[in-house]
Amino acid sequence: MTAPQGSVAVVGVGHAGLCVVAALRRVGVTPVVYDDAGRLGDTWRARWDGLRLNTERDLSLVPDTSIDPSVGRWPTATEWADHIESAAQQLGVGGDVGRIAERVVAVERSPGGGWLVRTETATRIHELVVVATGRNRLGVRPEWPGVDDCDIEIVHSSTFRSSAPFVGRRVLVVGGGNSGTEIAHLLAETGVDTTLSMRSRPVWSKRELFGTTLTRLAVRSRRLPDRLVDVSGRLMQAVLFRGLRDAGLAPADHRLSQVAHASGATLDSGFVDDVRSGRVTVVAGVDRFDAGSVVLDDGSSVEVDVVLAATGFRPALDEILPGDLVRDGWPVVTESPFEQAPGLFTAGLNPARLTAFHPDFITEGIEIATAVTDRLGAR
Repeated sequence: MTAPQGSVAVVGVGHAGLCVVAALRRVGVTPVVYDDAGRLGDTWRARWDGLRLNTERDLSLVPDTSIDPSVGRWPTATEWADHIESAAQQLGVGGDVGRIAERVVAVERSPGGGWLVRTETATRIHELVVVATGRNRLGVRPEWPGVDDCDIEIVHSSTFRSSAPFVGRRVLVVGGGNSGTEIAHLLAETGVDTTLSMRSRPVWSKRELFGTTLTRLAVRSRRLPDRLVDVSGRLMQAVLFRGLRDAGLAPADHRLSQVAHASGATLDSGFVDDVRSGRVTVVAGVDRFDAGSVVLDDGSSVEVDVVLAATGFRPALDEILPGDLVRDGWPVVTESPFEQAPGLFTAGLNPARLTAFHPDFITEGIEIATAVTDRLGAR
């Protein structure tokens, strides 16, 4: 099938967007892409020093592209950024796949059919649009009571680059997910006085386990019933992390099957040993701020100089999509092929299936490309 040039648009040329581009090209559809990054992959280059991909390289690569053979099983953020840039070139982005380097401010229904993509300088119409603008466009920080009147510095994890600015200061990291626990570990490694506030205890895992990787186990377990997933989750924690209860990190407050459809398990980067050794103190969730202290849910309080909120992100789709297609910044439709309205799809913004997203992006790209060709063929 050959679609008219420009009839299909992909908004966002990160990993998810490139997976869609690759899948579309396989079925003979050449899209136009929108991305205003000065350099593709810069979202990853802006992450903290030492960050590594949580999914295995070979199961995460953009389809029909290669990566520098010197890159290990768990690419660094910079290496992954370079892969995004290289993959775009290999797929012809900027060449056969035309790139419009303008910021998209809105995607709207066209009165005559199709979709209007508005940038800061122009409006173009496309028959079909795939929005792949990323899960982490906007850092989320809770509206804690008293936070605006306190003397404590508040920063979001999205601004964290290294431990250096925090040396000699008392830091409270808020959030027990991958970002929070990894940042707490990095802070503790450099001798920073580190406390972590954890409202709920996560399911813990490791990148590599039982002679394989979590990524490969997760892909194989996609079709398992929740009961078996939960049994494997309990066994995994018991074998990998003996004594979690004594460290105050168990039992998990959710089953593995529940987190598998949200953001996945928390991968231990050294945090568990930090807690056991006393390098990191774990406290209850944050209730409110009171001048120079943080009051916790259990009524206790901690005095700190900095609160580092590792409290998540949202894609903020409400800023660019019609309101009826978005809920709390996330797409309303969460089932494949993620068609939010006739001819409008989202990619990379859907629930995880335990695999920490990247392998799922590849599958989503194929599912969306199939739906696109069905729509084009039905014209």
